[in-house]
Amino acid sequence: MHIANAERPITFSSLKMMMNNTYISHLKKYIHWYLLGFMFLGSWVLALHNIPLYHYKHGFDGGGHVDYLNYIVLERKLPPANYGWETHQSPLYYFIGSFLMSIFGTWKAAQYINIVILWVLIGVSYIGLRKVFKKKDQAIVGILSLAALPMLNIFPVMVTNELMNAMWSIATLVSLIFLLKSSGEREYLKYSSLVTLFFILGFWTKVSIIMIAPMIAGVYLFKFIKSDVSRMRQIIVGVTMIITVFVACYPVFARASSSQGPSNLTMVASGPSASHPADFYLRLDWIPKLDMYNTQYYSMLGGAYNSFFNDGHNVLTPFIAFHKKAFVLWILGFFLFPLSLFGTLRLIKKDKLYGIFAGGLGLLMFGVFVYYVSRSGHYSAVRLTYETPIAFAYAVGLASAWRIDRLRYLIYGLLFIQFTVMVSFYWILPWWNVTKGY
Repeated sequence: MHIANAERPITFSSLKMMMNNTYISHLKKYIHWYLLGFMFLGSWVLALHNIPLYHYKHGFDGGGHVDYLNYIVLERKLPPANYGWETHQSPLYYFIGSFLMSIFGTWKAAQYINIVILWVLIGVSYIGLRKVFKKKDQAIVGILSLAALPMLNIFPVMVTNELMNAMWSIATLVSLIFLLKSSGEREYLKYSSLVTLFFILGFWTKVSIIMIAPMIAGVYLFKFIKSDVSRMRQIIVGVTMIITVFVACYPVFARASSSQGPSNLTMVASGPSASHPADFYLRLDWIPKLDMYNTQYYSMLGGAYNSFFNDGHNVLTPFIAFHKKAFVLWILGFFLFPLSLFGTLRLIKKDKLYGIFAGGLGLLMFGVFVYYVSRSGHYSAVRLTYETPIAFAYAVGLASAWRIDRLRYLIYGLLFIQFTVMVSFYWILPWWNVTKGY
């Protein structure tokens, strides 16, 4: 007798379909974790391969940074500010680097600092992104964008204080994010203490952390108007912070301002303006020319773009007029940057306070970049690596855009391609110029 409700037998094809559906469902749920693990492992493999090959004199004034370290190791004290090309710099990074050099007996030890700092920076950024977005997977997308960003990944092989400065700057900004929506005097004091601490550590790493001061002032002005903490208490806290920062940072500032270092902020601010032609600031002809390497000589926007999405100054890779891997990274930027910009505008609509914070940070850093370029006539100034905190604003925007369902897998795909191509492109070969001294 036919039984209408009898179960259909399980066939191989139906079992295979069930397994595929389970696999796809699992992949969708955990794809951000898989990508994070892939990027974390790939980043360390790249650094551990590149660092032994990369000669310290390359990068941004690598020889000057190592001279600073060597002086501390040999003389057991700070060098005079005018002693060398980089000895006007704040000393914290060099204290750490010289300590490692003393332990391991080689300047190479200092080269391993920045891969650690890169991932501390990414971890600190995650804390801030999680505060902004609440959702763990959305915050992870933000840090994936940092892990895959070409501009940040040129630093792990170098002897330089730039990345540590970026880490303290972002730590200060994250503390400001928590302060923005803090309630009560206890939280106000806690996050104000963190802002003060991280800013001081940043100043002791590189004086240029001063460029985020307008963000600090803006947040405290907002809190002064909107906070539930009494204004008198806020004034007391503010005055205490200013005095603490001044006392802690003045020795570093006095030492730096007494020097004639090439990147000294005092010299840049007080010196004559650069004589760039008018079209230097707006030229876009580098796009149809597919110029991925020379834009810093004639286009401010091109120099900014190439330093962000490519090794635009060839601090790692050899100069090749057209390189297919460089071209892929270059093209990806024309998708990722608009997505980040769109995400920032979306965040302003969804959460006005955090959206204005992220957008304001991006505009401030770009404004600092324009000012610095306008004051310095040297081509090396035409890169965003001096304004590295802009990467955090970029990450916030991209994480915000990811929230739209139809963009999620596009962003995953773009970041996966960007990271994979970047690792392949940045993988140093023994014949490259960066493996040899000058």
